[in-house]
Amino acid sequence: MGALFLCLSVLLFGVGRVAATGSVGCNVARFDLTIGVKSVVDGDTIILSDGRKVRFIGINTPEIGRKGKVTEPLAQKARKRVVELLGEKPSVKLSLGIDKKDRYGRLLAHIFTAQGESVEAVLIREGLGFAVVFPPNLLLQACLADAQQEAKSAKRGVWSDAYFSPRQSAKLRSADTGFRLVQGVVEKVVIKKNGSWWVLLEGKLALMVSRSSQVYFDPQALRELVGQKILVSGWLIKKKLSAKQKAKGYKPYMMSVKHPAAFVGAVFNP
Repeated sequence: MGALFLCLSVLLFGVGRVAATGSVGCNVARFDLTIGVKSVVDGDTIILSDGRKVRFIGINTPEIGRKGKVTEPLAQKARKRVVELLGEKPSVKLSLGIDKKDRYGRLLAHIFTAQGESVEAVLIREGLGFAVVFPPNLLLQACLADAQQEAKSAKRGVWSDAYFSPRQSAKLRSADTGFRLVQGVVEKVVIKKNGSWWVLLEGKLALMVSRSSQVYFDPQALRELVGQKILVSGWLIKKKLSAKQKAKGYKPYMMSVKHPAAFVGAVFNP
């Protein structure tokens, strides 16, 4: 991995945790289910032959435009690659997450071809999506992070397309909402004993570490980020601030950070 990513990993996890989550193969000891596939919705979602919709655990691919939205670059290519990997008579092997469903009722699983190849790892390695982490579903986190670092170093796909280049925390705008890379200098870190932790970046962005995610972070290490330029990935939302909140200088944009893997290292130049 790149030096900055390694430094951030050591800083946020602690040395012992990095050693414990070293690189592993993108495989699992057993599969929970082998089943046919009815259709491929996009690069990270499929519908099984029994009608259930499955969201891939470890990846977020570019969005296919629906309901008037524009299709993002590489979205159709990512979907086509999933179709290719699954073959003419598609079936998949599933490794279900500890959290088995998301808030939309979709099944959460790592997806493998009939031959046992990780679909997520292939897509990430080819630059057709970003590695994402949603604890407690951490089974392939280290492997997928390595696949992402390989794609990033080689400037493949999303790592060479200007559309996906990092937004600046000081220059965020409404059009930037959605899954993004954002970079900026950390101004302040707020560690509350009985609430969320906040990492405030220059300009307009606040990163939130919820109470349920705090177990994965070292609070002192977070404090030591002050003054450092970081690159973070996640879903960017614009908050509706009250007049009082605006007067207090609340940041208008927020990103929930659930795991140190959201800090993705050095900036790339497409």
